[in-house]
Amino acid sequence: MPERDAATDATTGAVTDVEAGVGEEAAPKREVSYDDTMPGTLLLFPALLLLRFLGEHAWAYWTAAVIGALGVVASGFGIASAVGSLRRGRRRWAALAVILLLLGACLVFVSRLVQHF
Repeated sequence: MPERDAATDATTGAVTDVEAGVGEEAAPKREVSYDDTMPGTLLLFPALLLLRFLGEHAWAYWTAAVIGALGVVASGFGIASAVGSLRRGRRRWAALAVILLLLGACLVFVSRLVQHF
């Protein structure tokens, strides 16, 4: 009897699995926002400043390279989230803005890194 295995919550109307003991709804897909740019930009911004103002010093160059590499990895996660939201058709302009901002920051970082090498 499939009716016995599923129950409807009276307050929310959500169907829950009674037999498995799971009383929570499936989490909705998270939509992209400008908060997805924060981890990447918070790491790429100081790396770019180090390369811009102290790039001639070896310690600043390597510190910027390490911090910037972490920023590129964090940007990859933000870009992946934005692409997923873009594929689902939600908040297209915000997803495009996030992708362009993070890709632009990564490209500027790599070009500055190569320029000072």
